[in-house]
Amino acid sequence: MKLAFIFAHPDDEALSAGGTIAKYASTGHTVSTLCLSSTEDRKIEYRAATEMLGVQEPKILDYGNVVDFEKQIKKDIIDFILEFRPEIIVTHLPEDYHIDHKSAYHIVKEAIEWAAHETQHDNSHLVSKLYVTETTILIPNPHILVDISAYYSVKENAIKCYSTQLSKGGEGFYIKFHKHRTLMRGTQASTDYAEAYLEVPIKKNSPFFKIKHSEL
Repeated sequence: MKLAFIFAHPDDEALSAGGTIAKYASTGHTVSTLCLSSTEDRKIEYRAATEMLGVQEPKILDYGNVVDFEKQIKKDIIDFILEFRPEIIVTHLPEDYHIDHKSAYHIVKEAIEWAAHETQHDNSHLVSKLYVTETTILIPNPHILVDISAYYSVKENAIKCYSTQLSKGGEGFYIKFHKHRTLMRGTQASTDYAEAYLEVPIKKNSPFFKIKHSEL
């Protein structure tokens, strides 16, 4: 199975889904991450963090932010989808209070639809599932809890790769916030550590899609 984790900034992948990334990357699946904005310093941290998580194909774009470059970023995501051809994509919650995270969700969702248009692309590809996950806010009622107990230490070490970010919110805030969140999700999942997801329905009956039917 191919999974793509698409987030706005370097560190979002580790904070939001680091345990899940490490779990799937280490169990025979092909995992890629795509970061939509960057600076030179954070590119170095991103490469170190994704290597720590076991990502085979990390990608990072050069945009300074997401909001001002939505059109270009959407094209880049479509190209990424058509090249990598993931079955599953994971991104930010649409309700996230960070404007780049909100924008990333809407760009990703639209890019998924456009990548599946056979009239636009000879190599069109329809993603099977879209999930959103927690970065800065909590999901009130998750659809899925992924057990990351065996991979929590990998997640935490990946977060520690972002030395330029670790003092934000006060010393140790990032580590404590995400540790206690995954502990809470672990309690909900009857395990030690877990990460939470919602599944977002993907429209699959467009006249432009090769396959216009599906099972319940």
